[in-house]
Amino acid sequence: MKKAFLAGILACTPIAHAASIEVGAGVARSTTQGDGIWYQEGLPHTLTLRSPAFLIGVTGDLTQNLAWHVDAVSLGSYSVDSWDTAADADYSPASHQCLRNCTTLAHFMGSGRVYGIAATLEAHTQGKWQVGIEAGPFLYHSSWSVQVPNYFAAAGWSANTTPAQVAPWGWMPGGVQRSESGWRLGSVVGMTVRYDRLTLSLARYSDGKGWPMRYSDGTVDGWPPLWKGQTVFMLTYKF
Repeated sequence: MKKAFLAGILACTPIAHAASIEVGAGVARSTTQGDGIWYQEGLPHTLTLRSPAFLIGVTGDLTQNLAWHVDAVSLGSYSVDSWDTAADADYSPASHQCLRNCTTLAHFMGSGRVYGIAATLEAHTQGKWQVGIEAGPFLYHSSWSVQVPNYFAAAGWSANTTPAQVAPWGWMPGGVQRSESGWRLGSVVGMTVRYDRLTLSLARYSDGKGWPMRYSDGTVDGWPPLWKGQTVFMLTYKF
């Protein structure tokens, strides 16, 4: 599967005859959307924001100071386990405090992952030691799923609530759930330090776009993932 993927990249690359394979591994750390989005800082919560990251792709030189990269990148998975007020108005993100109904909290459990294809140009110095900067588009696939098993009790809803009443959330006994996934276009920008075939890079991936949620009354709310993007430290080897 990976060989077929790389062959497809090479076939679509106009300077494929000059391409080299590159593989990398490192650590990604997510930046959250902020207090009040899938967790409330002043209430109990656990965030998983660090994940292994991997890269495999092709690279080549356009000039002595300019290189191109086309890479498949896995930025890992992230999750949240939090106790939050059932209504947004009951919590203040500004003061990080619960304002009312603080003893009837809802249990939010969310998880998701992100991966994609990054196409970047890298401007770098010459010599065995090289320093560079790179940037380009990141076509990524993200997914985000949330379950709130006790939402009816926390919100004061009847146990007889029907699936139609909780749309566009999905119904589950005593609670709600929803999952979204799809492709989006983001970006990546970073710095590189290279010695011979080894490269250390520090890059910022922007991949936190969400999906709209349209309610039966015509109002629209956002469904973002937990993260705005990832900062990735990676070691790459070029064959």
